[in-house]
Amino acid sequence: MIEITFEDVCAAYGEHVIFSHLSKRVIGGHITAVTGENGSGKSTLLRLAGHLLHAQVGHVLVRVDGKEIRQSELRSHIAMVTPEMKLYDQLTARENMDFLLRLRGVALTDAMYKDCIRHVGLSEEELEGKYIGTFSTGMRQRLKLAVLFLSGADIWLLDEPGANLDAAGRGMLLQASRQAADMGRIVLIATNDNEEEAAADDTIRL
Repeated sequence: MIEITFEDVCAAYGEHVIFSHLSKRVIGGHITAVTGENGSGKSTLLRLAGHLLHAQVGHVLVRVDGKEIRQSELRSHIAMVTPEMKLYDQLTARENMDFLLRLRGVALTDAMYKDCIRHVGLSEEELEGKYIGTFSTGMRQRLKLAVLFLSGADIWLLDEPGANLDAAGRGMLLQASRQAADMGRIVLIATNDNEEEAAADDTIRL
C-alpha cells in the first residue's frame, strides 16, 4: 500500500505562513479532496506531497508497504496535472504525449494513443496535423489527462483538474479518478468544485 503522511507540517513563503500544524495520512485506494479559499495553500500542499517543495517545519513522508521512498525513486510514483503543466505549442498531440511519456520511460504505441485519446473525449480527426497551439483550453486539459492516465503513476496530484472541462469532461475525470482509487492509487485533488469534493472519500480543509 502507498501512503503519504504529513507530520505537523508548516508551509510558508518568507514570513508569510500559508498553513501550519497540518497532520494527515493519505492512503492508496482513496480520493482525497484538498479544499479552501484562494491562497489557503491547496497547490502548495500538492507540491509538498510530491516533494517538489520542502516543509519549513515538520515532515512529509511517502511510504510503499511501510518503506519510505524519496528522490528519484519517488518521482516514478508521481504524476501531476496542474495549470502550469507544460505542453509544447509547436508539437502535435501525439508528439507532446510521446515526449512527456518518454521522460517516464513509457513507450507510446499507436494503440495506446488512439485508445487514450478516445477515452478523454478527443478524436483523431480533430487532432490530425494540428499543433497544440491551436487547441482550446478544454482540449489542452483533456490532453494533460491523457498523459496522466498513461503515466503508470500510483500517486495522482491534481490541481483544479476540472478547470476548463465541460460536464462530460468532468464526468470522465471523476470516473477515471474513482477507477484509479479502486486500483489502490492515491488521488489527491486540490479543488473548490462541489462535485469533485462530493466524489472524494476524505477532505483536507485548509
